[in-house]
Amino acid sequence: MAPPPDTSKTVKLERYNSYVRRLHFTTLLHSSSKFFFRATILIALVLILFFTLNHPRFLIMILLITTVTFFSPLLYSLCRVGGGASWGKQLRHSATPRRPNGFTVLVTGAAGFVGSHCSLALKKRGDGVLGLDNFNDYYDPTLKRDRRKLLQKHQIFIVEGDLNDTPLLNKLFDVVPFTHVLHLAAQAGVRYAMMNPQSYVASTWPDSSTF
Repeated sequence: MAPPPDTSKTVKLERYNSYVRRLHFTTLLHSSSKFFFRATILIALVLILFFTLNHPRFLIMILLITTVTFFSPLLYSLCRVGGGASWGKQLRHSATPRRPNGFTVLVTGAAGFVGSHCSLALKKRGDGVLGLDNFNDYYDPTLKRDRRKLLQKHQIFIVEGDLNDTPLLNKLFDVVPFTHVLHLAAQAGVRYAMMNPQSYVASTWPDSSTF
């Protein structure tokens, strides 16, 4: 009985031709999308120029819309998060390790008893440390402010903010390339959890999508 004909080459050739057709289609689709996008931009510019020449007030309106659209988020970010070159410089200076292969650690609850001691230990070891604390008034905030002064003497900067402030956390992670997060922020006490359990949830579980 004769062996069945070898069709492997035919199958490979058909697969290759199918791949080439898909590749050409993808390239054509990509080129068409770029063409339509550029054509849309060109038409929009022509329309804006036409209305500007015939209606000068239209130009003022466009400028106002552009200013509000592009600069409002920036202004909000600077006011809400702190921002600014000086602020960013403080963050980077505090978080820069002083030893080879040192860690860059974000310490949450850094103004607390445990957080402040851990921050000092990490800094003494040569790691970069940046603190985050909301300085709430569950107990006397003066204690936390005093700890912050102590940490500042050791070149540890503490950002005053909340764990659930997603724009703030995004800003911190944009400015500083953290290698580790030491999450020590938590609501102290047990009895108060019966009266206000949500405060414990908010202080212990930040928005996980940020990380």
